[in-house]
Amino acid sequence: MVKNDNVTVLFFSFAADRMSTREKVYELSTPVSIQEFFEQYLSSGLKEPLESWLFSVNEQWVDPQYNLHPGDALAVVPPVSGG
Repeated sequence: MVKNDNVTVLFFSFAADRMSTREKVYELSTPVSIQEFFEQYLSSGLKEPLESWLFSVNEQWVDPQYNLHPGDALAVVPPVSGG
């Protein structure tokens, strides 16, 4: 079995515009919280605080304290408003 030391990050809506891509792969060899990952890799490009985003991992909604693991797929979604 091939070990996957990457996390695939999917960007939706204006997150994709700000990151200039809809998908990016990051190397991740040990588990790290979404909050730590966000601060290290995403905050400068997304230009909004952590609380401004919704996250899912492997198609399940999670909070920023959730630990990402190598092989996970993280989706970054702007909050949706509606009536």
